Amino acid sequence: MTQNFDAAEERARLAAADLSAAANDVIKRHSISWRDARDEVDFAELSRWTRYYPERKLDDAREDLGFASRAQTEIESISASLGALASGRSGDAGAAGAELTGRLAVLAANCERRAIYLRS
Repeated sequence: MTQNFDAAEERARLAAADLSAAANDVIKRHSISWRDARDEVDFAELSRWTRYYPERKLDDAREDLGFASRAQTEIESISASLGALASGRSGDAGAAGAELTGRLAVLAANCERRAIYLRS
């Protein structure tokens, strides 16, 4: 069970970090203005997002940055919960561990879905 939990925890951590990176990227791209553009790359990026990216994506990126932070906090909490279960040696630790693994999988899937949207 710990191998499944470790894999789910790693996936969730990576997904939360990826979501945070995707959100920061969108926010960074939207922070460039026509006055602040320094070179051809900035102008090309500015032209691209003003034509193809709706403004709502910036709002979503800000919201997703907060979600990624909360997900990372929850992952830490879940990891601590498993440690407490393991030290408690209760008979129901297997079922609780499976539930915690499932929660990590859901967090990872949500982070992955949000990151894919931001990158689309």
